[in-house]
Amino acid sequence: MALDVKIMIEEAGYRVAGPFARVDMALAKVDGDFVAAVLDVRLRDGDVFPVAERLRERGVPLIFHSGHIIEDDVASRFPRARHCPKPIDSRAIRAVLSELAAAP
Repeated sequence: MALDVKIMIEEAGYRVAGPFARVDMALAKVDGDFVAAVLDVRLRDGDVFPVAERLRERGVPLIFHSGHIIEDDVASRFPRARHCPKPIDSRAIRAVLSELAAAP
């Protein structure tokens, strides 16, 4: 599914740094220049929250795309994050990316 999301985002005209199956792999790449980060909550080695926290510190907008979103938990930890739950809705993700890319 991560590859489907990658292809869909690339078809919308964006470059994609991932997907990353593990938290450590994603942490190694958080210093890039990003319009936004599309994150699944559960990766192979744990929850993505350490990655999300580092990206948030850098001012990168977060989009959680996951079947494991507990809305209240994610919303309280990352109140400015957007949520696009699974199953994939390519129109919703593209719309959020366009909005974030256009933001000052």
